[in-house]
Amino acid sequence: MKSNLIIDTDISNEIDDQFALSYLIKSLKNINLQAITIAPFKNSKYMPVETIAEGTDISTNTANKILDLLNAGKCKKLIYKGARAYTFESKEKNPATEKIIELAKRNIHTTIVAIGALTNVALAIYHAPEIVDKIDIIWLGGNSFLTENNNEYNFRLDIEAVRIVYNSKVKLAVIPCRNVASNLSTTLYELEHYLKNAGEIGQYLIDIFKDCKKVHRKKSNDNIGESKVLWDISAIAYLINKDWFKTNEISCPKILDDTSYKFTKNRHKITFVYDLNRDEIFRDFFIKMGYSNEK
Repeated sequence: MKSNLIIDTDISNEIDDQFALSYLIKSLKNINLQAITIAPFKNSKYMPVETIAEGTDISTNTANKILDLLNAGKCKKLIYKGARAYTFESKEKNPATEKIIELAKRNIHTTIVAIGALTNVALAIYHAPEIVDKIDIIWLGGNSFLTENNNEYNFRLDIEAVRIVYNSKVKLAVIPCRNVASNLSTTLYELEHYLKNAGEIGQYLIDIFKDCKKVHRKKSNDNIGESKVLWDISAIAYLINKDWFKTNEISCPKILDDTSYKFTKNRHKITFVYDLNRDEIFRDFFIKMGYSNEK
């Protein structure tokens, strides 16, 4: 029986979301993808849009483009625009939130993979708290406990949303960015080698990788030895095979105003990933994108 899935993504915020959606579409053998909900963002380094509404519209266009390149146009009907304000600004429902609630209530169980700010997911729980017993969430966000704070993009955009989700007692697995997902680094040369037979989508992913690296170069020789982390593929990989990850269940921490965690002892349990197998994840990604060993 296929598992029901919603992916919540700010897909134009960074290039890794685009890799993650591609990875997911290539991994649907045992997955029933029911919605692609668009998470809010603005003013990222990669896509410096000034308003959430603009970011949402651009992300919707990008998701459509990725699906076309993957010959998965039938999935375009699964796209739902999300919040146009963060939870600390507005608690209004939106099409994405309404879809999350609808599917969570209808299905026996639903998994939500969230690879952006938790706004849409938090609003769904806020408006329909009864769904927490019917969903589980995999979220890429925050940093590992080795980092003193969670001044990380997905986390800091909407700290109130993180608090709502953490405090809801929903089944939650957190993949920290710094010191965990940050191990998923790759290079242009690796991508050019393994994606060369992946068709239009392969060339597109190579091209956006090139363009992204150019944006971050400050000196003429910054390209020497450069690599980039594809953070968001970690959440897809966790969905596919948890054996590639090492985890601990801990008492849910409280979130302080400076974004740091206050550790607790007697609260509900949540799962934190503390390590991952970088090679297994990239091997699975490249093979599913079409690479085979050359004789």
